[in-house]
Formats: sequence, structure tokens, C-alpha cells
Amino acid sequence: MSDDGSKRPSFIRRSRYGILGESYQILRVVQFMTLITIIGLTANFVAKIVDDNTSPPALLISILALVCLAALYLIILAILFWDQKVTYTWALAFDSVILAGLLIIAVIAGKPLSYVKCNDIGGSGDASAFASTLASFLNTVSGKVIYTDFIAASKQICNEMKAIWGLVIASCIFFAFTVLTGVILFFFSRRAKKGEPLGP
Repeated sequence: MSDDGSKRPSFIRRSRYGILGESYQILRVVQFMTLITIIGLTANFVAKIVDDNTSPPALLISILALVCLAALYLIILAILFWDQKVTYTWALAFDSVILAGLLIIAVIAGKPLSYVKCNDIGGSGDASAFASTLASFLNTVSGKVIYTDFIAASKQICNEMKAIWGLVIASCIFFAFTVLTGVILFFFSRRAKKGEPLGP
């Protein structure tokens, strides 16, 4: 039973820090959903490029690696928080590291993307078709797809890369929120341990 007398599923816990704690938990779910979407879009590009025996851009690999680690971290964090095995200090530290990585990726990915107008790009080929064409020029040199050429290969690729970039920026905002909220909750938890009131 919840405080208002209504039944609450046993797997749902109400935060003792009110709306701030509830927002913190909701943002974790939103973060995870956003990361899963980024993984799906990025993995699709990487898989098609690799199928053509070509090395994908290092930036795509970096995005995929960081986002996969961040998603794994959120799963582990949810389990540890549920069992009350971790403090806000550790979550705050890891959130800050992930936020820094996402910001770096957002800047690197966005510098060329911000200058590309997808509607001005002709053709609608997918990543696989582009990789096959580009590989014939690059295999003798390095066998790698250049990121700046990749994003301008077709309108579809450009739009999808901008979608990934937008989701990375959204993830930056979500993690920035949990960092700021984590700082406040950390001080709340310290005051609660000392027996001090949490508010007026």
C-alpha cells in the first residue's frame, strides 16, 4: 500500500526525497531508452560497413563503445540501488565520467554535421551501398571509411547521423540533470544520516 492508500506494485519504490528523487529515477529510465536507440542506429551502420570488409569510422566505434558501457552501467546501477548497495557518491562519479565522454563525442560528431544540409544531398543509398563504393577507393590505402565522407554520402545517412547526434546531445542533457540532481541528493542523504531535517 502507498501513502495515499492505493496499491503500489512491490517492485516500485517511492523515493524518500520526494519529487526530486522521483525525477532522478524517471531520468534513469529515459537515459536507458535513449542509449538503446543510439545503440540500434549506430550498430546498424557499423554492421553494414563491416559486412563490406571495410573499417567503420573511429567515431562510430567510439559512440557504440561508450553508449554500450553507459547502458550496462545503468543496468548495474539500478540493481545496486534497488538493493541499497551503492551511494549517490559513486553514481555521481560515474555519471560525470559518462557525461564528459558524451560531450566530447557530441562536439566531434557535430563539427562536420552542423555544416551539412541533408536536403541538399542527392541520392538515397544506405550505409552498405556507400561503404561498397568507398571501399574500392580506400582498400589500397587504409581500408577505412572517412567520417566526413560518410555523413555526406546520401540524404538517408546524413539524416540518421543527425538523429544519432541529436540523441547524444539529449543524453548529455539527461546525464547533466542526474549529475546536478545527484549532488543535491548526496547532500540530502548526508543530512538524513546526521538526523537533520531535509527541508523547512
